[in-house]
Amino acid sequence: ETEWLQEAADRTGFPRGIVAYADLREPDVDDMLARHAEYPLLRGIRDFSYGDYLTVPEFHRGFALLEKYNLSANMSVQWQEMEKLRDLAGKFPNIKMLVDHTGLPAERNDEYFAKWKQGMVTAAKPDNTVCKISGLGMSDNDWTVDSIRPFVLHCIESFGVDRCIFGTNWPVDSLFSGYDDIVDAYTEIISDFSEDEQIAMFSRNSELLYNI
Repeated sequence: ETEWLQEAADRTGFPRGIVAYADLREPDVDDMLARHAEYPLLRGIRDFSYGDYLTVPEFHRGFALLEKYNLSANMSVQWQEMEKLRDLAGKFPNIKMLVDHTGLPAERNDEYFAKWKQGMVTAAKPDNTVCKISGLGMSDNDWTVDSIRPFVLHCIESFGVDRCIFGTNWPVDSLFSGYDDIVDAYTEIISDFSEDEQIAMFSRNSELLYNI
């Protein structure tokens, strides 16, 4: 897949960066990362592991290799695991960690929202974590600007403007809305921020993070 994306970029100029898959617990993960790194657009790794893996020694061994290859890590973690994510970020301060899909809020009720909020505050404590605000349609299929607004604004409040990036979760969220709907919603929600702050969250932070 990384080879295919690199070939597409060489041919069309798009994409400008690649976040590839790797199972960081595999014994041969160093070789796997080296093969990914042969392609110049590689910028990060997303490990789709689930369950209680953030404290597993095999995962830490593989995770440490991301610094060797100057790669970021996309982390699909819910609020229950945010303390472990915070500790992982503290152990590897030179590796940028993206909290994927807004911390994967799975429910829409006051009790869950309070727990999710605290989880995001915890995840934001290390300086090397970044919040990718995206994927809010996955658990709120009939979302509106007002229904996602509290999640977006809390992420920005917790991480700060310079550590938040917007994503569309395309094509998954195409099941629930149009591409323009998502971008327009983000734009409306952050309309009170300065133009420079909006540019940071929509593009500049990602450009700096991924060196593009």
